[in-house]
Amino acid sequence: MAAQLVELEENFFNCPICLDSFKDPKLLPCLHRYCRGCVKPEVDKSDDKVKCPLCKQECDKPTDGVDGFKTDFHTRNVVEYIQLKKSVAAEEVRKCIGCSNELQVAAFCFKCRGFICRKCHEIHENSGMTRDHKEHILALKDVKDKHLTLEKLGSLKEAPSCSEHPEKLAEICCVDCDNLPICVVCGQYENHKGHTIRGVRELAAEERKKIEHSMKALREQDGNVRGFPAKLAEARKSLEVNITETKARIRSQYNKEVGKLNEKERESVGLLAKHKAEIDRKEREVVADLNRQRERELKTVNDKYDKCVSEAKAKAADERGGKDTAASKTKDMLTKKRSYLENELSDSFSSVDHQGNTNMKTFGELSDQSTHRIQRYDNFVAVVTSVLASRDHWTDVSCLPDMNVSSKQLIEDAKKEFPEIAALSKVTTKAITPVFAPKANPSPIINRDDFKSDADYEKYVKEHLRIGMTLRCRKANQGVQEGDTGKVIEFDWWNNLNPICQWQRLGGTLVVSYSDVEIVDQGIRVGSKVRLQRSAVNPSRDQEGGNPRSVGRVTAINRKNCTVVFSTEKHWKGLLSEVEHVSLLRRSAFQDDSSYSAYVRDTIGVGMAVRCYKDDGVTKVGDTGTVTRMDDSDLGQLRIEVGWQRPGGTHWAKHSNIEILGLRLLSVGDTVRAKEDITAYGATLLAKGDTTKITGIVDSRWCNVHFDGRGRFLTVSFSQIELSS
Repeated sequence: MAAQLVELEENFFNCPICLDSFKDPKLLPCLHRYCRGCVKPEVDKSDDKVKCPLCKQECDKPTDGVDGFKTDFHTRNVVEYIQLKKSVAAEEVRKCIGCSNELQVAAFCFKCRGFICRKCHEIHENSGMTRDHKEHILALKDVKDKHLTLEKLGSLKEAPSCSEHPEKLAEICCVDCDNLPICVVCGQYENHKGHTIRGVRELAAEERKKIEHSMKALREQDGNVRGFPAKLAEARKSLEVNITETKARIRSQYNKEVGKLNEKERESVGLLAKHKAEIDRKEREVVADLNRQRERELKTVNDKYDKCVSEAKAKAADERGGKDTAASKTKDMLTKKRSYLENELSDSFSSVDHQGNTNMKTFGELSDQSTHRIQRYDNFVAVVTSVLASRDHWTDVSCLPDMNVSSKQLIEDAKKEFPEIAALSKVTTKAITPVFAPKANPSPIINRDDFKSDADYEKYVKEHLRIGMTLRCRKANQGVQEGDTGKVIEFDWWNNLNPICQWQRLGGTLVVSYSDVEIVDQGIRVGSKVRLQRSAVNPSRDQEGGNPRSVGRVTAINRKNCTVVFSTEKHWKGLLSEVEHVSLLRRSAFQDDSSYSAYVRDTIGVGMAVRCYKDDGVTKVGDTGTVTRMDDSDLGQLRIEVGWQRPGGTHWAKHSNIEILGLRLLSVGDTVRAKEDITAYGATLLAKGDTTKITGIVDSRWCNVHFDGRGRFLTVSFSQIELSS
């Protein structure tokens, strides 16, 4: 315990303000102590709250000012001991209170508050008048030999005086008055009559038990309190790494987007050259054709052809100028986007730096809070340990209740985990905005009624008309009746680029003026589901009974030609006029079953998904499958072979007994799943549920699939497989 006394003497018994030994020490609720004279100015200038000069914790200002704070008797006793120890170490000559001689003293009487020599020491202990002083005499030899403990020092002290009768020693404590030391007279007859009165030993034991429980809970948080600076340092390091990585990621995004801009600029330049070359080629072709025709025609019509040549060149010049203008606008647009991208990069870096600086500042504040928390923790543990080591009952009942109250807040503070440090170690910023937005869907068709005049609508038709679109004749003209519909198949270069259409009622092709037509739909586009028309002159699809039934997907369109992927042919090429849209309608859209059956007969195709609508003895209502083959040799009924899922296998059904669910196309490269065990040569090559890929299409009913890891394939029926989700 002597070692603890030395440590406390060095660290805790000097006033933090005057840096000298405590004089009448006052104890604040945060357990920091100050000389009464040092802390009085701070208390006097405060309004309602007093802030501790060390930990900055606030407490209520007592009504009677600095005297309202408790006097720390324990600290005062230890300070007296320290001064006594220094005096003994210096071997100072003192005046003996017994013989009044100046000589080397041998003891100190705490009851008489004075030094006594060796001879008077013996008299002091044995005299009848001072015999009760024996328990309060400290032999200076114990101080020199460092045999004095806090417990023994506490036993040398007298009980404190009664707060109401200073001439009397306190014998009991008033609990209602904050464990105030009082005499028996005060407790039974005077100011404290009716209050809760407790004996000092009993009350001290109770307070010790409470503080020991609090100390145990506090020590359990020792690792959390002392480990917090390491957590804070780790989070600060994570923040610095995150800032560097975020900047690197933003720089990478920036470089990627700049690369897109450069690539787009190169594409724009190449596209401009390509358009100019195409315009030059058309110009040469037109001029050459006109020159050959002019030589064959009579010289009287030379002016007509010269005019046509001039118009063609003027049109080419206008188009060339338009492309130059478009290229210039594109370049300006790219320049603006590059500038915007650079500004966005700068803003992102600024945002990251601002967040980083803010978080670093917050880390500094948390670090200060952590330092104050550790100081409060160390101070509390040291003070409580010192008080408990003294084993002085009056010190216990005076100090331990306040320490118990302070320990609760200290424990709560020690338990704090500060989860916000994880968020503070990160910085966030929005990603670099892509310079090119995703392509929008084709704009919807605008009706004629939405335009103020025919001239405005004619201009709209010229700008938006494309090969494959469907037109309706608004004015009877050159054999085309009003209301007739047709599909655009070409543009007439000799007649102001007016559209040439395949008309339904007319049964042939004819050019019409832009002013006489209106757009009905946008026609076939890449991705459209189509099939061959019955009137196609070059059908190369599977035909059963003379009718093309396979449904395909358009993959490319070049002027009036198109490329279609069918189940049996991957790159069919033909005219747009030879294919037609395949659109699906639900049964609910028809008034009766006969109308829907006629629609099914005209629409059904190989690869479509269907559902049984009427029981036919083999399949039941609700069964689903895929069309694998068709037979319309019976003029009254179309027979359809379907690979059914529920009954399994393929069965023929009448078109009047099924309904169409949707377009279901299988092609090379699709991932499919076996609907049943597929065997060959007595062995199961594909088990039910196994997935594989289609390697080739044999015909409308059969395809090849992988069945092992060595590249071997197996021929299976479409009815045995289905698309894998």
